[in-house]
Amino acid sequence: MDSFNQLWLKIKDKVIDLRRNIHKWPELAFEEYKTQEKIIEVLKNNNIDYEIVAKTGVLATIHGKHPGSTIAIRADIDALSVKEETGLHFQSERDGYMHACGHDGHIAIAMGTLLALLENREFNGKVKFIFQPAEEKIGGARHFVEGGHLDDVSCIMALHLWPGLREGTIGIKDGAFMASNDYFEIGIKGKSTHGARPNEGIDSIYIGAKIVDELKTLISREVDPVKGAVISIGSFNGGNSYNIIPETVHIQGTTRCLDKNLREYLGRRVQEICKGIGRLYGANVDVNYVYQYPVTYNHEKVNYVIAKAGEKVLGKDNVIEFAEPLMISEDFSFFTEKVQGAMFLLGIRNEEKDCIYPLHHSEFKFEEEITLKNGINIMYNSIINFYN
Repeated sequence: MDSFNQLWLKIKDKVIDLRRNIHKWPELAFEEYKTQEKIIEVLKNNNIDYEIVAKTGVLATIHGKHPGSTIAIRADIDALSVKEETGLHFQSERDGYMHACGHDGHIAIAMGTLLALLENREFNGKVKFIFQPAEEKIGGARHFVEGGHLDDVSCIMALHLWPGLREGTIGIKDGAFMASNDYFEIGIKGKSTHGARPNEGIDSIYIGAKIVDELKTLISREVDPVKGAVISIGSFNGGNSYNIIPETVHIQGTTRCLDKNLREYLGRRVQEICKGIGRLYGANVDVNYVYQYPVTYNHEKVNYVIAKAGEKVLGKDNVIEFAEPLMISEDFSFFTEKVQGAMFLLGIRNEEKDCIYPLHHSEFKFEEEITLKNGINIMYNSIINFYN
């Protein structure tokens, strides 16, 4: 049987070429047509069965030597509205758009894993490769779940490039790994009046400030201090004159937490508090509360398989178990609500190569060959471990 280094030499050029072509033409959620085209081109060249899912997504399937369980590997494919400033010779050709979250790397690693398995079909069952659109804002993962594409899947795995970990390491955690992500917008309608005669109006600015203050109190006084939860206000808009109290105020914010029941409780209480304060001060308050991404949950058995692959590829000391979950979110959570699964973080921090910038930064980059090789090697060995 070929060693992975031999497999890598066979697939390296294809993997790097795919990554660079995708990086040069970043596309936003459900607009990933050229990205989809590049993915399909590789699949066709290797006679791989595939189908189109969620308009711009792709689902590819490969089969092992004999029937058996089904594993899924997920890669997200959308980019961001960020102007690239990396100086890479294959830098984005679309001004104002960039793969600033590493999804081009995720695609290349998933495809490389597929190609490596084609070279060495030492497994039974089948592996599904999910190239999923719209992770960043819209939650494209749910389309694969609702379409029944995970109904025959035993487990699902994914990775995310991570500048917070040094190159040559991975990060894992059992249980709640990333927070839920919910969005709310609050519309306050009071009564406009001159700043010199506030008694003649209904002060929407003051009411908005009270709402913001009470939402902060919701976390500090109604949530168990040992449970991770946060409410943040990102936008507060109202008025355009220094001496006129405006009629309306518009507020936007996010709620994050690590527990399903707490998530539902906070969603209910945010709406109750906002409407209650509106009634108290005589204003009309409307709340649009949108449950977006659930908690990303890593199942212990799948994590164990990934950890063993990480130890084999990188060494035991380079498999880092996180003590605390992250309050960021991921729509991979829709998959792990449906089937057992796990996501791990692949370290890419390399000061010598200036790979130090956070996700969504205009200078985000990673050392290409080492990162892609490490990611594919761990994914490949995780699949072999699972079937063994």
